[in-house]
Amino acid sequence: MGKLDGKVALITGAARGQGRAHAVTMAGEGADIAALDICRDLPYPRYSLATSGDLDETVRQVEALGRAALPLAADVRSAADMERAVAAALARFGHIDILVCNAGIADMALTWDITEEWWDIMLDVNLKGVWLAIKYTVPGMIARNRGGRILITSSVAGLRGEPGMAHYCASKWGVVGLAKTLAQELSTYGITVNTLHPTAVNTAIITGMARAAGMETQDLVDFIHTGHALPVKLIEASDVASAALWLASDEARYVTGHTLKVDAGRMLK
Repeated sequence: MGKLDGKVALITGAARGQGRAHAVTMAGEGADIAALDICRDLPYPRYSLATSGDLDETVRQVEALGRAALPLAADVRSAADMERAVAAALARFGHIDILVCNAGIADMALTWDITEEWWDIMLDVNLKGVWLAIKYTVPGMIARNRGGRILITSSVAGLRGEPGMAHYCASKWGVVGLAKTLAQELSTYGITVNTLHPTAVNTAIITGMARAAGMETQDLVDFIHTGHALPVKLIEASDVASAALWLASDEARYVTGHTLKVDAGRMLK
């Protein structure tokens, strides 16, 4: 038996990186997956986002584990897109037990060099997008009256300041406030709400951020490494997915409003 047998997980930003790791890990424990991603580039950040081919690969990997997968091309910034996506997931699976708000972007600039467009896109994707996913998923969880799990990807940057990432930090601190409020609002329904706080993860975003900042990827990785207490440069997406699996399972049924660090000891420094 899997830890998530009979469950359905809606995962945003599921086409690659951490989102794909969440999808595959949860499918491996018995969950069916509604995999959502934008599948196109935005004016910001200054690197390419996931493609429809990436999303198809996530679906392929989930189905290879014997679980059902529903690909959903949607923009988390759009209320209409998210309402349609949640409705499609419910039409396919009948219910959503786990919501993983993972879609996010990152980029680097000094606070006074951030443009209004960059600020707005960062906050819209990383904070508004989380709220919209919750807004359209929670009513079904409440109506079903079987509890539920909401997991939100924040960051160590949602617990501390990071020079050159003011807009990113603002968005990742913002989801913590959202989660802690929501955890109180949903406690009476048996729905838990928790945030994940990874350090830098070995995904395509690292290369993209380095390029945007005019740095060599290895220089950025080496800089990140100096902030870790443990002897690791980057953690893997699977490390974050393992933590998320625990929060999504019955093993964490009484854990809510928690900020779970997967940070190689970064917050110790």
